[in-house]
Amino acid sequence: MLILYINARLRAPWCRSLKDKRSLIRPLMHQLRKTFNVTVAEAGEQDTHCLLEIAIAALAFDTGQADSITEKIYAFMQSATQAEIIAWETEFR
Repeated sequence: MLILYINARLRAPWCRSLKDKRSLIRPLMHQLRKTFNVTVAEAGEQDTHCLLEIAIAALAFDTGQADSITEKIYAFMQSATQAEIIAWETEFR
């Protein structure tokens, strides 16, 4: 059993306030939890209006399943939001 950890950084230049940022990040995090049954949290850049950092954790049986989950989450995040993914880091333990 592996723990999959994903750290995603996104840029949304149209967010001019923390309220705008929250209105973008909360539905995205909710959809990730609902669709993939993963743990999601805002990991950093909490005071920067246009940058979002999301940490995602999930369990996988092997590296093949972890890669599959990673690819599905990446594709989902690209389609679910207009924010640009500027960094994507994955780690298995």
